[in-house]
Amino acid sequence: MNYKRLVSIAVLLSVLILSACAAPAPIAHQIGTQSPAPCVSPVYSATGELVELSLQEGTVAAKQYIASEQEVRQYIYLALLAQQTEIDLSDFQIPADRITEVFTDVMNRCPDLFFVQPGISYTYTSAGHVVTLNPSYRMTGAELVAANAYVEERLDEICAGVDEAWSDFEIALYLHDYLCLHFSYDTTYQIYDIYGFLSEGRGVCQAYTLTYIALLERYGIASDVAVSADMNHIWNVIMLGGRAFHVDVTWDDPIPDSAGQALHANFLRSDAGIAMTGHYGWQSDLTCSSDAYESTFLAKVNVPFSYTAGQWFYADGEARAVFAADFTTMSTAPVIQTDEKWLTPDGGSYYIDAFMGAGTYRGNLIYNTPKKILAQNVQSGIVVEIDAEIPRGMQIWGLWVDADTVYYSVSDAPDGRMQTLCVNIADLADYLWGDADQNGTVDGRDVTAMLRYLSELPTVCHTGAADLDDSGAVDARDVEILRQYLVENH
Repeated sequence: MNYKRLVSIAVLLSVLILSACAAPAPIAHQIGTQSPAPCVSPVYSATGELVELSLQEGTVAAKQYIASEQEVRQYIYLALLAQQTEIDLSDFQIPADRITEVFTDVMNRCPDLFFVQPGISYTYTSAGHVVTLNPSYRMTGAELVAANAYVEERLDEICAGVDEAWSDFEIALYLHDYLCLHFSYDTTYQIYDIYGFLSEGRGVCQAYTLTYIALLERYGIASDVAVSADMNHIWNVIMLGGRAFHVDVTWDDPIPDSAGQALHANFLRSDAGIAMTGHYGWQSDLTCSSDAYESTFLAKVNVPFSYTAGQWFYADGEARAVFAADFTTMSTAPVIQTDEKWLTPDGGSYYIDAFMGAGTYRGNLIYNTPKKILAQNVQSGIVVEIDAEIPRGMQIWGLWVDADTVYYSVSDAPDGRMQTLCVNIADLADYLWGDADQNGTVDGRDVTAMLRYLSELPTVCHTGAADLDDSGAVDARDVEILRQYLVENH
């Protein structure tokens, strides 16, 4: 058989690595247009049963096979995973002018192939069918072992915040919001794989998509991709409750990066719904026909959801409130309403919206007013102020909580130059404030326990729960705070 060899690289970075994917949505409280740029090739499509064909190629008869698209992907994936430098594709009868798309398609779906170079060469017959695929690898041996370990370690860190009791919906939401909150779009268009994304904290749309795939896989949530050559863009399609939904994490992460923001306009959308947000011309193995989440509050939330004490919360500046969200009924209820005013720099007027942020920590709901950061215990409702620096002439324009640290933005105006400050809340109580006798409720018996403690009589009195003014000691002031709380709330 007479073979020809392709001398030059067949796949360029502009094809594989999404060197400039469609950009995310703009910042803050509104959703705008996106700016596409060179991204990926169309999805290669091969269909049919595994059948044997007898073909004449030149003067030599050869047995060739047509495989399903999934079989071709799996075959190439396993060969790349094994770092084969010459992959025999002679049985698949892949046209030479489609091998670039086949290779790209595999790379778009497999996060663990980050070590494969974004370029291939191949051999093909005089009839134009690929015989061998010849990839190269940018990591091997000990370096690859270390890189794989690093990826797993970083994924472990992200997943540490997942509650195993959560539904697939809640897990998908948390992971979506985490990526939006902790990563940014790579405006240099250099980082396209999961390793670079996790190590550098930024990436293009392929990096977001691959990382989301890897995270979902850990919880058995099936996912695929949607690829639009017209948009030069790629995003996820995930399965929840037997139904497929579009999720575009890239477009839900504002650009330029806006701290504490996570949009949801492109989370769990139908085909028609994702088209309404500006997506078009995509190809995917899955059809998204359910619009179950499109008439709910979800798409209007532009901040991350936070979870504690069995509840999810989010802040809504327009409503001037922090809401609890029930994802079983897809309903919300305000838990904190504010009449605080964010003043204009001259102090002569105020903004209509409240610039509240919300996060959670150890049973507490953390939120801000213009000049304070407060923690409200979800169970008791008792509120304490967190000691935080507010520079003179500035107000707080939102916050978010990451692990045991509250990050908050300060400036003289919402469109001014923001400074991000932080305060550690590791010592914030995980017990129920006011529950001095530690029986799980806050009532008059806790007042009795505190009075007996002050009188040095035998009693159970948790001093942390009883120190309601955070003075470092239990005293008469704490008793009065608890009495007043009980009068107002019972």
